[in-house]
Amino acid sequence: MSALRVVRGAFVALSVVMVPLPAWCADGPLRFPGPGEGYLITKPQPDSSQAAPSGYEGRTDTSTLLAVGNTPATTGKTFRGRFTLGNEIKICPQGDGTTEGKGVFSVSLDYTDKEATGTSSLHIEMKADGKYTGQVGDDAWIINPVKADIDYTYVVTGSIRDSSGALVTPAGSNIAQHITIPIIVPREMAVPGLGAFSGGDPAQARYAEAAGAGQSLAYWAGVYYSVAQLKWRDRGRCVNAILNPPSHTVRLVPGGKTTVDAEIKTKGGESAKARFFNARVSSSLKSVAVNDGSVTPAAGSSDVGAPLKFTFTAPTQKVDFTAFNVSATSRAGIAEANWVAGLGTDWNGQISFTITNSGDQGGDELQSWSASSATRVTVDVKDGKGTATGFTEVHDTGRQRQRALRGGAITLINTQSHTVDGSFEDSSPATVDVVIVNPATGTYGIRVNYAFKEGKAHRQSCIRTECGEKDEPMVIGPSLPGISGTMDTPNRLSGSKTETRTGTGSRGTGTVKTDLTWTLAREGTTQ
Repeated sequence: MSALRVVRGAFVALSVVMVPLPAWCADGPLRFPGPGEGYLITKPQPDSSQAAPSGYEGRTDTSTLLAVGNTPATTGKTFRGRFTLGNEIKICPQGDGTTEGKGVFSVSLDYTDKEATGTSSLHIEMKADGKYTGQVGDDAWIINPVKADIDYTYVVTGSIRDSSGALVTPAGSNIAQHITIPIIVPREMAVPGLGAFSGGDPAQARYAEAAGAGQSLAYWAGVYYSVAQLKWRDRGRCVNAILNPPSHTVRLVPGGKTTVDAEIKTKGGESAKARFFNARVSSSLKSVAVNDGSVTPAAGSSDVGAPLKFTFTAPTQKVDFTAFNVSATSRAGIAEANWVAGLGTDWNGQISFTITNSGDQGGDELQSWSASSATRVTVDVKDGKGTATGFTEVHDTGRQRQRALRGGAITLINTQSHTVDGSFEDSSPATVDVVIVNPATGTYGIRVNYAFKEGKAHRQSCIRTECGEKDEPMVIGPSLPGISGTMDTPNRLSGSKTETRTGTGSRGTGTVKTDLTWTLAREGTTQ
């Protein structure tokens, strides 16, 4: 059964949960009419199904219905229904294994009755907002269950205007329930399971409807979690295996040894606890494989700030190249790496640039905001030629509210809000030029040029109840800053620069941190 069919089926649910409201409808309970009941029923807009933004798994399905009375008994009566079911599950977990998502399941009905004695209108909306939190283990599988927090609301508002123009606003209703539902996410593409829900107040109205709406929303969240889980388990999709010193920067004599630190980082540069396994050597002698050489340990664990240390021993024979491969699982995904010793005649190594924007958040009763972003660019250099890999993600939300009189009581209503979410990854050939400024002092400069494609972020903006969505350009930037320094040796260039700026963001609560590191070496380096 598709999600869109669930959205359509919500029409039936809405029809049966309406309460009798004599002030608006003297004929009994209000319900959306069906075929043959004196109404022309159309779809003012075609059904829509929109995929989740880049970096997320899921989709949002929307359907609308319009019923206009066309018999003497129904003339002047109009029903408008709107149904939405949507889920967005972040494909890549955070470095600590936290995996998050959100969803919405809403059904609304607007009723208008125009008669000679006056006009009455009624708005009814059932909405379930879901927030999901799960934990991924060191093996890159979800540790069940995923927690779904469901905020359910049922709102009734309306007005009556008589023929003289006088307006009466009868007391409406605003019912809220909060329930929690465990989601059991399978390890393969199978039907998710739901545990027993908890929370809510059985003494209040709409308790059963809140449970039903929440379970429908949580079920589809479980489906998309299954898809996202398989994607973050793609090797290299969400994390990279970082080996230090970088590949191609060490040339070993036969039988020589070196230590290589290994850790896992997310695409945004966040370290993650990991398990490395199946470390194995590979080497060649005139294109003929030999099994001499070793890497230890064959498996082990790394943690944040504590990389796993491999000891690599080169073959005792002279070889064209010698290397080792290793695989890893982590709380943020799966990766594989290949570390090669042996250099060409030009510069080899890696340049890494990371910029993070955090802490720009806050709020009070009338407003709230949160903005963060991360960009990471890695340039791998071999024989003087570079390949740049870039990743960027942005999350920006804001909401403004105002006080309003509703049903004789002061309440807060949303006046405007926005949400921007997106992530994008690309790779590009890069030119890496090393300029020896002064051979006598060993000063140098490095110029790096590359060109990434343009990605897209998804923006949703609302002014009161009117909302719109669009994709907007997203670029991996800014470019690498200038690199300069003094040589370690004639054949090795390395260094790092870190800058932290506080007081950034729209209200001066943010922090922007940039980290730039580089290690390049050319033939002649030994270790």
